Amino acid sequence: MASGRALAFRANSTNSSEVSSFTNLPFSRHEITQASILEKSAPGGIRIEGSVDKDPNPAVNNFMNPALVTASSPDTLQNGTQIAGMTDVKGDVYFDGGNFGDVNASDESTSLSSVSVYNVYDNNNFVEQIVMRHGTTIRYREGADGAGTATYAVGYIGNNTTTMPGSGQATYKGFNESGTSVFDNSGTMEEMYLTGGTVELTADFGAGTVKGGIKDGELTTYRNMLPVVLNNAVTGLYIDANITGSEYTGTAHLVDANNNAVGTTQTNEAIGAFFGDGAAETAAAYVIEGNAMLDGQNRDYIMSGTIGAVKK
Repeated sequence: MASGRALAFRANSTNSSEVSSFTNLPFSRHEITQASILEKSAPGGIRIEGSVDKDPNPAVNNFMNPALVTASSPDTLQNGTQIAGMTDVKGDVYFDGGNFGDVNASDESTSLSSVSVYNVYDNNNFVEQIVMRHGTTIRYREGADGAGTATYAVGYIGNNTTTMPGSGQATYKGFNESGTSVFDNSGTMEEMYLTGGTVELTADFGAGTVKGGIKDGELTTYRNMLPVVLNNAVTGLYIDANITGSEYTGTAHLVDANNNAVGTTQTNEAIGAFFGDGAAETAAAYVIEGNAMLDGQNRDYIMSGTIGAVKK
């Protein structure tokens, strides 16, 4: 059993479940229907716990590395909503070089994906593979079929650094995985993404700060399978956080090329942690709820996601 933290929120949602014709296993879909948060986790997020075991009785056609995935939280959202979690849900694990890799699992009401192995491409050309060996990023959704709301969460699980550096700086290169990120286009929720650019976090252990995020990117949606830039001024996401022990908390904003915030926000939280000897890795999660000029109009939006990174 490993543990970590997540930022979670509940929002209006259309939830449905189906049975895969390939695996004969149930899976669920959760589609947010309003770009506003009904309820969220307390500052600092919620504790999450998870485990992955080999599936001794895999279903027919049940993936390459069949696994039983369990995830839960002892905490509730601020208004008391509990996390239902998943127990021994059939899923899959992708391994890289014998290292712990990426877990994916879904049943009739919950869905979980993790990313710790990430391939970086530039113009469809492979550049490098980033492998986190001590932690993983997590994206989670839950909501019963037919219910009007769902809970969405982004976070991380791993082995926190036990002896943190007391001085010096470290730069971490990484990847960004979008969580639930939508904007309100006249009542229709459209997905949006920060695409391209670079992902980098800098920790100043003496000052006790973590700064950085995504830069030189584009804020886009996709229509007819083609990217549409929503605001040319938005080029990234900036995290500004303070370290306590092996974890950090702070803010996250959509920003321009000079790291100036674009638009306004009601929620702008970021959390993170360091993993491995000497803080060799870090992971962060962010949730932003706000309003900005998107596709030519001021529109409400929610953006959430995770960052995983290794020390340069």
